Amino acid sequence: MKAAPRFNAALLGVASAFVAAALVSRLLLARAPTRFAPDLAQPLPVVTNWYGYGAILLAVLAAAVLAATFAYLKIAHAAARGEVGIVLVVTGTALALAAAWLVPVLYSSDVYAYALYGELARLGADPYGHAMLPHGNAIFDAAIWQWSNPPPPCVYGPLFVAIARETIGALHGLGIVAQLDGLRLVASAALFACTALAYAAFEGTPAQRAAAAATIGLNPAAVWCAAEGHNDALALAIVLGGFASVRAGWFGAGGLHAASSALVKAPGIAAAAVLAVVSSRARAGALAGIVVAVVLCFPLLRALAVHVAPTGSYAPHASVQAIFGAIPWLAWSVAAVVCAWFGYRGVMKLRDARPEGWCCLALAAYVLIPNPYPWYGLWLLPVAALAPRTPTAIALVVLSLTSMLRYVPDAVGAPNELGAVLLGIVAALPYAVTLKRLT
Repeated sequence: MKAAPRFNAALLGVASAFVAAALVSRLLLARAPTRFAPDLAQPLPVVTNWYGYGAILLAVLAAAVLAATFAYLKIAHAAARGEVGIVLVVTGTALALAAAWLVPVLYSSDVYAYALYGELARLGADPYGHAMLPHGNAIFDAAIWQWSNPPPPCVYGPLFVAIARETIGALHGLGIVAQLDGLRLVASAALFACTALAYAAFEGTPAQRAAAAATIGLNPAAVWCAAEGHNDALALAIVLGGFASVRAGWFGAGGLHAASSALVKAPGIAAAAVLAVVSSRARAGALAGIVVAVVLCFPLLRALAVHVAPTGSYAPHASVQAIFGAIPWLAWSVAAVVCAWFGYRGVMKLRDARPEGWCCLALAAYVLIPNPYPWYGLWLLPVAALAPRTPTAIALVVLSLTSMLRYVPDAVGAPNELGAVLLGIVAALPYAVTLKRLT
């Protein structure tokens, strides 16, 4: 008889790495140069253009993520062997999230934008507009410091705006730090939910499902991004809930559920489209949900067309495109060729009923992103869990980790041309290795 899952010391590894990063970061901040005092005086300090000092702080976080990765991989393998069950996996996720919260600085200002959109909606203003903000409101003032005035318009769906509005409103009397932390708590709870929902959504033995849950919920980059407050975990939790509903036999409801993730963030449409492909019985619900999401997201689409697209500029960083970023047409051409190659391999593998094909398609789509921020990598993890230990699945997991490189231009400062190329080369290594193994 197989032994019951037992506690594995590696479960503490991810959390321990973040605790160490928190301690070292606090020691460094005690000796921070005075010129960064205005940033440190903000409700939640964000490392932005801190040059060499920012590089040191970011290196501490990167070292923690690297150290946590060894524990992460060990847990995923132990889960696949049936040595670690889902209860221990979700416990490990909770501990890792709690530890990541101890780090005293952030490397992204997104949570300030979320708070701004929630506050605008609470006050009856349009979060999809692009207007100057008045001073005197704590959230407005903090958002102006992080994002300038006027800040960028909202690029998220109406469901997320509603969640931000309710969170900001519920914590209004407790001050801006509580409001920002409330949004971070929503994201952290969502990643915790993703871990449990993955177990319910994936097919296979209990060990295989626990391994899938560990692949998503204990990924160090995913843990950090959830602790920062990014809403990708929220959208992914809705997607996984939809897939879990379909697995439970609620086909139409599951399709609608998965598609509703697009009301938080756009990649949910792609996830619902995949569900429509793989489950004929959920297809009607998924397609109907996509149509409803597009209609409800009209204010978002209008904002993208009117305010975002005309002012956008092509400045790739930490991506395949960044290697040739000085020559945009060449960068796009290379990305298109890589996309086409992985897309072709993906279709061929799926035609042979090999789940690794989905990993190839994910690699094809990801290479088209000029700026793959770390939180984007969360979307790669469920795909990687479909074909564990295959070359393309490993590449997806590695990409989710190397996406932390995208913090460099913001935290340290925009690199020169050579620095941008070097960052792009390192970020592209998973593609190069996978191309070689699949050729």
